[in-house]
Amino acid sequence: MKSFQDTQHAFIQHIKNPQANPFDGGIEDRRLKIYRELFFNNILGFLSSGFPVLESLYSELQWKVLARNFFIGHACRSPYFIDISKEFVEYLSSEHELTEFDPVFIRELAHYEWLELDVSVRKSSQIVKAWDGHSQVTQVQMSDLASLVSYQYPVHQISTDFYPSQVSEVVYLVVYRDATDEVNFTLINAVSAHLLNTIMQQGLATVDSLSKTMIEAMPQLNVQQITESLQQVLQQLLKQEILFPADE
Repeated sequence: MKSFQDTQHAFIQHIKNPQANPFDGGIEDRRLKIYRELFFNNILGFLSSGFPVLESLYSELQWKVLARNFFIGHACRSPYFIDISKEFVEYLSSEHELTEFDPVFIRELAHYEWLELDVSVRKSSQIVKAWDGHSQVTQVQMSDLASLVSYQYPVHQISTDFYPSQVSEVVYLVVYRDATDEVNFTLINAVSAHLLNTIMQQGLATVDSLSKTMIEAMPQLNVQQITESLQQVLQQLLKQEILFPADE
């Protein structure tokens, strides 16, 4: 006689993959179908809302097959629906074997779309005050609601009309949420990425220390040119609320 745990496990395996795991637990198939469709459609709905660009690159059947493979093959560690998108990214990164229908940039695009969702719901206890646009700032910190990322493909441009097949130069992006709770992204160059990475590592960074770091990193450039460029970049990042002034 099967234990309750055995029956429960068999039911779950059937819901995930009914063709490979028929269920003989005394429930008629008409009722099982309701459960099968309910669970899978929930997963499909979360994936479609979290990865609209990625979904648009597949036919309806191909997208459902990808979602079903995720549903069958990935053991989600989090019980929260909000984490399904993160689990999907992890599945694509470490478990999914690329097929002829998958774009070569599938992992990067999925990560980028997940990051937009993550930033939109991210919580922060950081106490900050936006830059007033004119006062001198001597120390800065990065917003908890901003993430610096780099990709081999221009994921921010991908659509049904733009489908890159080869890697490009490294693309640096900052995905961030502003005071109106709007999620945005900005494309930055390698120098600005190095600058932001330095600020993140230090937590709080003085403008003088950043200037010194950039001068050491680019000895071929004029010191005044570096200093002026640094001020311009910092002011732009402060306006976007990617950076905030930090009280000394």
